[in-house]
Amino acid sequence: MDPLEVLIVGAGPIGLEVAWHLQEAGVRTRVVDAGGIGQTIATHFPPATRFFSSPERLAIAGMAVPVPTQEKITGEEYLAYLRAVVLTRGIEVDTYQRVTAAEPAAAGWQVTLSDPCGRERAVHARRVVLACGGTHRPRRLGIPGEDLPHVHTWLGDPHRFFQRRVLVVGGRNSAVESALRCWRVNADVSLSYRGDAISERVKYWLRPEVQSLIDEGRIAAHPGTTPVEITPEHVTLRRGDQTTRVPVDDVLLQIGFEQDDTLMRLFGARTSGPQQAPEFNPATLETTAPDVYVAGTAIAGTQQRFKAYIETSHDHGPRIAAAVTGAEPPEVAEARVLPES
Repeated sequence: MDPLEVLIVGAGPIGLEVAWHLQEAGVRTRVVDAGGIGQTIATHFPPATRFFSSPERLAIAGMAVPVPTQEKITGEEYLAYLRAVVLTRGIEVDTYQRVTAAEPAAAGWQVTLSDPCGRERAVHARRVVLACGGTHRPRRLGIPGEDLPHVHTWLGDPHRFFQRRVLVVGGRNSAVESALRCWRVNADVSLSYRGDAISERVKYWLRPEVQSLIDEGRIAAHPGTTPVEITPEHVTLRRGDQTTRVPVDDVLLQIGFEQDDTLMRLFGARTSGPQQAPEFNPATLETTAPDVYVAGTAIAGTQQRFKAYIETSHDHGPRIAAAVTGAEPPEVAEARVLPES
């Protein structure tokens, strides 16, 4: 079989959009993903979570996002939209295919894929695009008790916390939204965060609500605190020289995510800086590894403050398609990011 022109690793929105741009340019392309399409949205988003971004900023592949309610859409609605994009645009996607090895080959790369049963197959691609995202694993506190079974890093369905004592750790969007959702299912919620106040960057429709519940004593706030130990019965919080024990049934760590740089290392793409972001040519998005490109939020490594989003990555497809076909790089207007982003 002739080699693929381009293998895209990552079936998130931007991976799919890059595939569409390449197909439109007549480039034979296939997308693979270790999970399903939109895997991060499917696994990280609690039920009915709404995006920061407005629907038109999430649209890919020349297809509008249908919004009957004229509101910001939920994760479930966006996953349905991504499925429609794949089917309508005829994008070739192989899901649950993990890249386990990569070797330079004649005119490209030999990539080994493995399915959940451990069956392997090899794909020869002239070029590879890493659209693998940047939120692969939760950050860790590095404290005793962090691996106990009642310590969670995903909210999931908050119903499971009904009438339980839940300590949420974190002071940004995920933590605040988790605290509110747990409180709404009648959990006894406490919130620990390092700052003296809830972050100003929290969604503008959530921050006043959680602050009101804190002021009314319905959510117990522990500002300026850091967890130092977790036991089956309590969490010890430290503020300066003082410690406090908070009784818990569950602990929900919402302190952010890290990028797994395994794919970057497999392909020999150099990363640098405090975020260990891949180095790349901004005009073409080609990394330091020949014929290996990067797209989507993967360009930013582990983001401390999110600047790379779906809505700021729509130019990646046209840039990569131009680089692959030898066309003139497109002039793309810089994305206008909404304040709540």
